[in-house]
Amino acid sequence: MSVNPDFATMTTPQLRAYVLEHRTDNEALQAYLDRRHAENPNSRVYKAEDNVSDVIAAYLKSKKQQEAS
Repeated sequence: MSVNPDFATMTTPQLRAYVLEHRTDNEALQAYLDRRHAENPNSRVYKAEDNVSDVIAAYLKSKKQQEAS
């Protein structure tokens, strides 16, 4: 019987390292995703069928326009 560590007391880099070492631990993954979302609530989550290259291209275009202004 293994006991999961207390994810709430881990730093984000520690939690990320734990998730990478324990890729089948869905509880750890959910804790990491919840933490990342709390740190940046405006972040978007894309589905596998989303065409992310179009989103990246649009972002880069808008960033370039902002820099030109």
